[in-house]
Amino acid sequence: MQVILTTNVENLGKKGDVRNVKDGYYRNFLAPRKFAKVATPKLLEWGKKLQEQAMKEKEEISKQAKEIKKQLEGLTLTFEEKITDKDTLYGSITEKEVVKALEKQAKIKLDKKQIDMTEHIKNVGEHKVTIKLTDEVHAEIKVEVKGK
Repeated sequence: MQVILTTNVENLGKKGDVRNVKDGYYRNFLAPRKFAKVATPKLLEWGKKLQEQAMKEKEEISKQAKEIKKQLEGLTLTFEEKITDKDTLYGSITEKEVVKALEKQAKIKLDKKQIDMTEHIKNVGEHKVTIKLTDEVHAEIKVEVKGK
């Protein structure tokens, strides 16, 4: 059965996408939640318009992300934390602290989900943190941790 998604559905597609799904999936999941409608010629035109609009929005977001990337590229965030005798932190620096420091030092507001840290920072020294601005645009900043 061919349907058009009326909202973004995880693991299926974005609003306006045309997908082939099983009848039961549409009848029992998508239709009751108003996530999709059966594809008709009129709805297919609506879906094309939505996709064109989404492409324009994506290009605009990509431009903004590239500008933010330029601001972030040379940036070094500095943290002064209490340390142990072995140059490790008593706590750790998490995504939340990085977001706060970016907002304070660079006046850039991001969500903590955009910060890509494999592990929280627990040692003194320089560390690299990747920031996902969009799916295609990533920026890398330095995080310097000093002891008090």
